[in-house]
Amino acid sequence: MKLLESRLAVAAPLIPLLYLLITAAPLPLFFIVVAAAILRAQFEFYKLYYTDQTPPTVYFGLTCGFFVIVGVSLLYRTPQWSVVLFFGVIMTILIFNLFFFREIRLALLDSAVLCAGVFYLAGFLGHLIAIRQLDGGESFIIFLLLVVWGNDAGAYYVGRSVGGKKLYPAISPGKTVSGSIGGFVIGGIVAALAKITLQLPFSWLEVILLSQVLVAFGQLGDLVESMCKRSAGVKDSGGLIPAHGGLFDKLDGVAFATPLLYYYLTL
Repeated sequence: MKLLESRLAVAAPLIPLLYLLITAAPLPLFFIVVAAAILRAQFEFYKLYYTDQTPPTVYFGLTCGFFVIVGVSLLYRTPQWSVVLFFGVIMTILIFNLFFFREIRLALLDSAVLCAGVFYLAGFLGHLIAIRQLDGGESFIIFLLLVVWGNDAGAYYVGRSVGGKKLYPAISPGKTVSGSIGGFVIGGIVAALAKITLQLPFSWLEVILLSQVLVAFGQLGDLVESMCKRSAGVKDSGGLIPAHGGLFDKLDGVAFATPLLYYYLTL
């Protein structure tokens, strides 16, 4: 109960600020704030690997991440150049490590970690900015966050209340099958409410199916982040948000679900 109260106390003042950012902020301000949040999550990802110090390699990776965010944000307008940018970033990372590796035996692993951070976080989450530029993009982002975070809340509280069989103990010992089911149920309910309140241009069948797919990928994203943290031997990716962890902890499911929604809306 104390943890629940702490989480709610932290989230309460942030929710209206997030709503205003999505719905009222001009696109340049939205880009700056979202890009900063993505780069912070990317930095937390790198610190799972670079535990003792922060080498220049990390800041190079963040620089590449910023350019990928720019490229993804321009997908709707210049898809060809965005693809060129992606290949250019991969080539740049490999060339960088060719000349500035820490140790030759770590060059391959460093290159893989750099690329993973750039495309897993900057690449996936950069689609939030691309969605914002679509007609009705503000409502689509709110829908996405409500479904994914509704799933997170449902999985957490149902899992703690009901317990039962573990979902994937080798990766995340605390997650349960009952919690996963609770996430699907709450995610679906939240999606239905969002359709009504936001007047989304989806049929009821679309809302049901899309919400369940987004929940499924949100849970997969959460498990992937748990795998990364368990590999690094840490519980949270950071302490930026009291009682919640780091931004990587809050955006893991969003990262997997965001590209899915963007390409559903555009393709």
